[in-house]
Amino acid sequence: MRFPPRLVLATSAIGMVAASSGAVLLMSGNTEAAAVPVPEITSPAQQQQPAPAEPVAAPRPTITGAQIAALALAPARDRAAALIEEQARAEAEEDRARAERREGDDDRWDDLRDEIREACDDGRIRGQICRSS
Repeated sequence: MRFPPRLVLATSAIGMVAASSGAVLLMSGNTEAAAVPVPEITSPAQQQQPAPAEPVAAPRPTITGAQIAALALAPARDRAAALIEEQARAEAEEDRARAERREGDDDRWDDLRDEIREACDDGRIRGQICRSS
């Protein structure tokens, strides 16, 4: 058998109220309260002199929020600079490799042109390619 959630909630709320009311009614109460002595507050006839003030020390330089932020951001700035430097180094290496490949390609094209010229001169190749080179 399954009970609806609202019925269970209502039953438990009524049970809690009944239990707490019963506990209050069953408590044995002391009708005679013990007297607690209250201290008597009186103002002294003589006013106390305040303690002499200590000399004020020279103010220290204050730390600003910008200084705190600069200290907090220093590691992030250093890491960013290292990453930028590393990326620049990688790009320079890539550019150098690309330039070397271009030089190698130019040499290869020059070799290919020479071979085509020789083939045209020998008569192994004929046509438009021999006229353009």
